[in-house]
Amino acid sequence: MVLKRNQGGWLVRFLAAAALLVLPRAAWAASQPAPDRPVKQAAMTAMAAAVCAGSYHPENSEEVRYLEDYGWKLTPYTLKDGKTEVNFTLARKPDPIRGKIWNVLAFRGSASKGDWKLNLQMETVDYPSGKPAAGETASPAVHKGFLQYARTALSQPLDVDGDGKTENLGDYLKTHPRERLLLTGHSLGGAGATLVGEELAAQGVSRAQIPVITFGAPAVGNRAFAREYGTKISLLRAVTSLDPVPGALQTVTRSGYQQLGEKKEYALSGKYTDYQHPISYYLDLAVRDYYQERQKAVEAGIWPPAPREQREGTGPLTALVILSRDNGADTRYSPDLGQFLLDEYRSLLPRYVVLEYRHTAGSEDLWSQEEIRQKARQAGADILVVAQVERHRVGQSDKWSIQLGQEVLGLGTGGVHRVTAGSTRVRFEQGVLQSLLTLWEEQKKEVQNVLPEANRQEPLWIFLREEGNLNENH
Repeated sequence: MVLKRNQGGWLVRFLAAAALLVLPRAAWAASQPAPDRPVKQAAMTAMAAAVCAGSYHPENSEEVRYLEDYGWKLTPYTLKDGKTEVNFTLARKPDPIRGKIWNVLAFRGSASKGDWKLNLQMETVDYPSGKPAAGETASPAVHKGFLQYARTALSQPLDVDGDGKTENLGDYLKTHPRERLLLTGHSLGGAGATLVGEELAAQGVSRAQIPVITFGAPAVGNRAFAREYGTKISLLRAVTSLDPVPGALQTVTRSGYQQLGEKKEYALSGKYTDYQHPISYYLDLAVRDYYQERQKAVEAGIWPPAPREQREGTGPLTALVILSRDNGADTRYSPDLGQFLLDEYRSLLPRYVVLEYRHTAGSEDLWSQEEIRQKARQAGADILVVAQVERHRVGQSDKWSIQLGQEVLGLGTGGVHRVTAGSTRVRFEQGVLQSLLTLWEEQKKEVQNVLPEANRQEPLWIFLREEGNLNENH
């Protein structure tokens, strides 16, 4: 038997944290935002980045497999209308998260010749009529190709809730006001997500029901469009310091393109990478930002600290030891991998006690094996799990690999003893966190094979706390 899949996991916890973000009279642009708004916004942004990363290869990506492992249903779509083709993934969590059913609609970025043909249709058309616009018009106008993309995405009904019936997306949302649809996309997909949001808002869907988060997305319309339609959706635009795409249309055309929405800029040095557009960088930066905002909120006393132990419930008690070594790697633009593992084990283990978590830049070691086992027994543990994640330079190059090792030891006489290890190289198309996710899949299976199935008292969402009325319609 294997562990029962808790509704935790880092992607799910991000959304659980972010579910409180859209509150009555508390939109992202509110004049007096709540003190914990930054961490909630960072949580939702990290969630969006993860689903965007998975949208490029929805049939075989570690992000998709991860979500499915925690109960999400993901359905990839390819819709065509004439020469326009749209690729997106619909992710749905059928169980409520903080009283809401959440869906994520992630539009893929440019990955085909057809996508690039849409990008190059840079002339503007009047909005919402779609008729050709005359140069730098004073009326609202949008990118012709992006509008075709968005309207193609909405041209066919979808089976959102899996009941076998397809419905117009706008009609579905209006008849299910307690559901949320996070619209997101990278590059071309971000432009599409923005205009899909505008189209749904024009159909009467509540602004609070369809938050939009984009990554490295180009501008979709002119100044008049930004002025008239910019506040009709809750849009957060994530960009890196030197990503050329968000400013491209403003530079190469005379159509008066202008960005809209709230801007979130991640500082990314040109020395770290001279090409800052891949979604892999956005995922690493978004998760790093989330961890930083979470720590700030904990230190400020407005966010609960992660628990060091969970002894209630049934099943064996597991002692957990984690060591994270950077070995000189530049970690300014990627998340704390040890922290990621710590959160994962917290969600996976039915009962646990964290003996030690240590993050070091060098070759510092933990206690000896015998000391670790002794401390685990003193804590009353039945099983000991020791995990070690390291970054290693590949030869004399500026390339790096990630190594993950795990030892699972039964502390009783004749107890199980399993050791697993893996290594993978970090590439720009598969960033630091994606690389670790690939390795973690195998390690997680080993833990699930060792531990018997157990029910938890409650799901381990470190953000799940009483706050407000979960039944209010926000």
